[in-house]
Amino acid sequence: MESETNKPNGPGSMSAQDILNQGSRVFDETKRAATRAYDRSAKKFGDTYDHALAFGRQNPGKAVIIAFGIGVGVGVFLLGSNRRSRVSRYGEPIVNALSDLAIEFIRGL
Repeated sequence: MESETNKPNGPGSMSAQDILNQGSRVFDETKRAATRAYDRSAKKFGDTYDHALAFGRQNPGKAVIIAFGIGVGVGVFLLGSNRRSRVSRYGEPIVNALSDLAIEFIRGL
């Protein structure tokens, strides 16, 4: 006699083993899709990193200025996020100006 968990209840009903098999297939497909997405992202990030390194080697002065500007912008942003002071009043225009400079620089590449 069949157990209640494996006994079909009507047309189109699935057994517990069928549900487990389908779940396993879905899990495997999801795992493969996630692996492909990770591999594509890692390759794109690596390409971008290599491009940034090449740019830094070809244009060391510009790279230093950009890094300095980003550091100042992040520092002002972090300092101004905790309290309202003179630094936070001046920080927003400085960050905006540095952002505009960075955008114009990137467009010029």
